[in-house]
Amino acid sequence: MSMRPSRTLVRALVIGAITLFVGSALLTPQLNPVTRSAVLGAENAGIVWDELVRWRVAMVQAHNELDGWPEDIRKYAPPIANPQLRVTSPRPYVLQADIAENPELGKLAGTQVVVQLQPGTTTWNCRPGRPPMPAGYLPINCGGGQADDFKPPPVPEYDPFAGLRRLMYWCAAIFVAGAVAWVVRHPLLGPAQLKPARLRRTPLARLPRLDRLLAWTGRREAALLAADIRLVDWRRAVQCAHPGVRDAAVELVSALAERVSARSQTSTGWALEGSVFEWQFPPDLPVSLDRCLVFVPAPGVDEATVLRQLRAAQTGSDVLLILSAHSVDAPMPLLRAHADDRANLHVMVDSASQTEWLVGGEALHVLLRLLAAQLRITRISPYQTRGGITREGSFFGRSQLLARVISRESANYLVVGGRQLGKSSLLKAVQRRLQGHPHTVCHYVSLRDHRLAPRMALQFGLPADTPLEAIVDHLQAQYQGKRLVLLIDEADLFFRDESHSGYPQLSILRALSEEGRCWFMLAGFWDLYAAAVLDYQSPLRNFGEVLAIGGLERAACRELAIEPLRRLRLGFSSETLVDKLVDASGQRANLVAILCQECLEALQPGERTIEARHLTQALGSQAVQDALAGWGRLSQDDAACRLDRVAVYHTAQAGSSSLASLAQLLQSHGITGDAQALRQSLARLQLAYVLRKQDAEYRFAIPLLQDQFEPAEVELLLHQELAVMARSATQG
Repeated sequence: MSMRPSRTLVRALVIGAITLFVGSALLTPQLNPVTRSAVLGAENAGIVWDELVRWRVAMVQAHNELDGWPEDIRKYAPPIANPQLRVTSPRPYVLQADIAENPELGKLAGTQVVVQLQPGTTTWNCRPGRPPMPAGYLPINCGGGQADDFKPPPVPEYDPFAGLRRLMYWCAAIFVAGAVAWVVRHPLLGPAQLKPARLRRTPLARLPRLDRLLAWTGRREAALLAADIRLVDWRRAVQCAHPGVRDAAVELVSALAERVSARSQTSTGWALEGSVFEWQFPPDLPVSLDRCLVFVPAPGVDEATVLRQLRAAQTGSDVLLILSAHSVDAPMPLLRAHADDRANLHVMVDSASQTEWLVGGEALHVLLRLLAAQLRITRISPYQTRGGITREGSFFGRSQLLARVISRESANYLVVGGRQLGKSSLLKAVQRRLQGHPHTVCHYVSLRDHRLAPRMALQFGLPADTPLEAIVDHLQAQYQGKRLVLLIDEADLFFRDESHSGYPQLSILRALSEEGRCWFMLAGFWDLYAAAVLDYQSPLRNFGEVLAIGGLERAACRELAIEPLRRLRLGFSSETLVDKLVDASGQRANLVAILCQECLEALQPGERTIEARHLTQALGSQAVQDALAGWGRLSQDDAACRLDRVAVYHTAQAGSSSLASLAQLLQSHGITGDAQALRQSLARLQLAYVLRKQDAEYRFAIPLLQDQFEPAEVELLLHQELAVMARSATQG
């Protein structure tokens, strides 16, 4: 057992010592080490000066008898029973008095005074010796001056007020030193003053007491300013931690939800001792987490009981945040170990993290850090690999295209490109940027078939048979004075149907646009491209500016790979590895996201850095192969698709291809190649981001795609496609 005294005992001893010191200075000053010397000096000053006066009288008498100064003054020494002075005469008419080293003489002990008789007179001069007698015990005229007659100083009396003043000075010094030591050594105030940033990680339960201490010392505003904490956030956190707050759990959960822009509501029906809430996160959260549950255990519930109930709770695939009181003051090792087990979906938000969440500048970073530390990364992967990007934090690049759409005057746009190249993401990014615009209203419409008017009518709450003009009239009446922009995605089936029926609805869209009633941004692939570029009779020709979606900017690809990981405190082992990933993807946005997602899948528990072996595993994953598939069916025409495959196989075999080489290949197999069909095939493969044109040659846009082909397989596949084409040409 430790023999160190307790803090209470030490505090009592210190207070007792200070009390004894102050009390003795006031009541028994002769016993106080600070006031004792002054008191004894005052009490014995009269004895010392009386002895010196008797020596002076004796020397005057000797001078009168001898008619001069005696050579040996000891013969004429006055009778003194207990002398305190050793008097000598270093020269005629001078007496040097050395006061004895007697502790009972106080401040007078060991000092010296010199007196001198002016010849022919009875006047004595006085001056301090070495060491000098304290000034308070010397005559007023003692200092080398002359006086008509030497008079000993009045006997100093002990001045209690002078002692009290000295005592006040001492007490003030002790108080200042004690205050500094208290602030520095105080477990709450010390860290807050020496390292203000620690305020952000102070356990929540300590905040009310710490706030009172900071206010009492007048250091609250200065400490918060040094810690970069807003006063309003600090007060809200203190309020949440105050033990007397009614509905404390609701107050705490509401404050935490507001910091991450989540909508919170109470959830009932849980067999948990405490309060359960449901959070809905905004769509721009940079991880795949739309909702979660929040559990606040009831005060006083045993840790083992909470853990047992959590293991029995059926939360499905929902993440459960546990607002725990875990801290250095109230450790919960069992709950901590349970949350660190990535096999479950439970995340413990300890007391210090709650404070950081409430008062720190980046509450979202705190949430992401906790999720990444206690969950499998793939559960909250920040990469969206399917569908259009709906979270702003996951959208990178396309700045030039966005600037052309957002910054210009009203215009129509035709967004063309292959699947999974980012058409939908671009449209949704335009919608997010136009939301809340004072003069523009923007709506996003995704088609699943060729029926444009019924789809729009149902989306805007109108009967399905409402014509396009009436739909636009309805929207104009609803948003009077605002520019109307409609973003129509997945429109290929609509354009295909329109081309077969003579473009009746496209003509209406063009008329609405020319009248300035509505502006359109249409997105699709080959059918949209054909209607806008290849069909001279199409109403889409010159309808709007064609925006071809291809590879992402290289800098944007790097940001897409690095930034989502950085938010979760993950990363690549080197910049070279990032460049290798971007090069392999051909700067295709969804491939970058898929590769990063597969790298996360390859991480082992506890690993925080993506190494070369993880990327190698990702490059050969099934998810990447699936993403590269589908290029063989880019058209509804079987002959066109076969021609596409021939162009791709020939490029894989030769490393590159051209219109002339493809025509020669077909001719060598007895096939009369249609140059126009070949041009359309190459254009379609370019639009799908399978091939890219470099000078007069076509090469693979994505290096990974070329790596999918084995030389022997390519030769076999190419000959099969050519044989089918030759047979079809012969039969035709």
